[in-house]
Amino acid sequence: MESTTALLRIAARLAGATAALVAADGRDEPVAAWGSDGAAAHALLRVVRRSPAGGGAWSFHSVKLAFGDGTPGELVLIAPSREGDDGTLDALAAEIGAVADPRWIVRGEPSLIEKLTESVDQLGDAMAIVETPRDLSDASHFLHVNSGFTELLGFTPSETVGQPAEIMFGPQTDLDRMTWLLSRIAEREPARAAVVLYTKDRTPLWTEFASTPIRDQGRNVHHIVTLRDVSSRRQFEDALAAEKRKLQTTLAAIADAVVTVLADGRVEFVNAAAQRLLGIELMDAYGEHVREVVPLVDDEAQPVNLLAGRGEDGVLRGAGHVRTKAGVIDVAYVASRIDAEEHGTVVVLRDVTAEHRLAMRLSFEASHDPLTGLQNRRAFEERLEEAVAGARERGEHHAVGFLDLDRFKVVNDRFGHAVGDRLLREIGRVMGRVVRGGDVLARIGGDEFALLLANCRIDDARRVAEKMRTAVDAYRIEHGGEELGIGVSIGLAAIEAHTAGATEALAEADAACYQAKAAGRNAIAG
Repeated sequence: MESTTALLRIAARLAGATAALVAADGRDEPVAAWGSDGAAAHALLRVVRRSPAGGGAWSFHSVKLAFGDGTPGELVLIAPSREGDDGTLDALAAEIGAVADPRWIVRGEPSLIEKLTESVDQLGDAMAIVETPRDLSDASHFLHVNSGFTELLGFTPSETVGQPAEIMFGPQTDLDRMTWLLSRIAEREPARAAVVLYTKDRTPLWTEFASTPIRDQGRNVHHIVTLRDVSSRRQFEDALAAEKRKLQTTLAAIADAVVTVLADGRVEFVNAAAQRLLGIELMDAYGEHVREVVPLVDDEAQPVNLLAGRGEDGVLRGAGHVRTKAGVIDVAYVASRIDAEEHGTVVVLRDVTAEHRLAMRLSFEASHDPLTGLQNRRAFEERLEEAVAGARERGEHHAVGFLDLDRFKVVNDRFGHAVGDRLLREIGRVMGRVVRGGDVLARIGGDEFALLLANCRIDDARRVAEKMRTAVDAYRIEHGGEELGIGVSIGLAAIEAHTAGATEALAEADAACYQAKAAGRNAIAG
C-alpha cells in the first residue's frame, strides 16, 4: 500500500496534479489515493465517474492500467496543470497496477507515507523514506526521495521508488557495512555509518548514511534515511590519518622511548623503544592511564604527574625513576603538550641508568682511594675545610687525626706488595668500624691515614683514637704460616674558632703523630 501511495505521488508531481487516485473499473471506491483523505477520495472518484472524460466541471486525466490479478483499472490525476509524458505515465500506471491490490479501499485520513513525504520535502538535506520489510530476509525499498536526494545522487523519484538500496552500490561500496546498515533497518533500529555510494552517473561519493525508525500506532513501519556528502571530511580524515601514520612511523624509529597520551590521560601510542624500556606491549598499554604505563617517581619516591605542572612553554622536564619488570631504571623525561586545545601530551623518556652509574663511579673514583675504598686526600681536605669553616662561623668543635701505621714497611718488604695491599685494605676496614657515621676516615698516602671527628672535642677524640689504636694493635695478618701484628701512631689536633685553616690543622695533627712515633710508636699524641 505504501509503495502504491509513493508512486501515486510521483505521478501527481509529473502531471502537476493536486491529487491522484487508482481504482478498479466499475467501482466508485478508490483502491489507493494520494493528496486527499478517505472521504474526499471517494467523492472525487464519484465525480470523475459521472463526468465526461477529461471534461466537465472537474479537470482530470485518466491512464489505463491492469492489476496483478488481471483486473482492469485506471490511474486518475485530478486537476493536472501540465501535459505529462504519456510514456512515463503509462510506465508508472503499470508499476502501480503491479503493486496495488484491487481489493483495497481507501479509508480514513491521509496515510503515514503522505505525511512523511510532505515533511521531508520541506528539508534541504538529501532524504529518503525506506520501508521496513516484514521479514528480516526481505530487502528494503525506497518509498520516497526528496529533491535533495535527486540533487546529491542524480536519481529521480520515478527511478528510485520501489527500488532497493543496491541501485547506489558500486565497486568501492563496503558491502559488509551496507549489509549491517540494512539489517538494522530490517530490525527496526537506528543506524549510522559512512560508506561509498554511487551517483546515477556512477561517480563514487563518500556519504554519511543515517537511518531513523518512524513509529505508527506503536509499530516501526518506516525509516527516514538522511544522506550527506562527507567526501571533503573523508579526504581530511584520510590526510590526517596519513599524517598520523607518518608520525607514528617516525616515532617508532626514534631511539628514545615515546608515549603519546590523550587529553583524559589514556595512552594512545607507545613506540618500540618505549615498549622495550617499560616492558609492555602496545595493546596492553593502549587505553590505560599514563600513570599505570609510566610509573614515574622522583628522588623522594613521590609520583610524578606527567600531565600537570608544566612551565609557560607547556613543557615539563625532569629526572626520575621508573619501576619496570626488569627493575628500577633512571630516566630523564620531557612531557610536552601536543596542542593547546586538546591538551594531549607526548612523553619522551631516555634511559640514563648507565650514565648515572658511570657518573657515580667517576665521582666515587675522584673522591676515594681505589685500594681501600676510603676517601682520598682531596676529598678529605674538602671535608676538613668545611669543618674549619663551621668552627669559625658557627662555633663548632671538631678534631682531626693523622695516623701512620707502624711496622708496615716490614710486612711490605718481607711478604711483598700484594700482601701489603691486602693489609691496607683490611686495616682500613678495622679502623672504619670504630668511627661514627658522621666521621671521615681517609687514606692520604702510602700507609698514612687521616681522621675527622665531627662535633667532637679533643678529650673525646683521644678516647676514639685509643679505641682505634687498640683495634689495630689487636689485628694480626697471616702469610706463609707466619703471623705479624702492626700498630698505629695517632696525632690529634683540635679544630676551634681560632684554627687558621685546613692545611694548618692537618699539619698540626701530623706534627703530633711525629711526636707519638718518637715516643715509641703505637701511641697517641695531641
